[in-house]
Amino acid sequence: MQASPHKKTVRTSVLLPEAIHTRSQTLADINDVSAAWIIRAAVMQVLAEHGEKTKLPLRLPKIEEGSLTT
Repeated sequence: MQASPHKKTVRTSVLLPEAIHTRSQTLADINDVSAAWIIRAAVMQVLAEHGEKTKLPLRLPKIEEGSLTT
């Protein structure tokens, strides 16, 4: 899922709840990738699933003790 060296990339910032940040950093550390890689992968997955739609299911999952639920 690495960006092609021939394609332009754009830097962006996001604010994450602390629990999500911690979990994404832990997942990145375990898999020897950056947290940015994890976040890019998540965005790419959402776009793959919903990218052609004009509306998204905009209810974010609730953060509970170590898990995500809807």
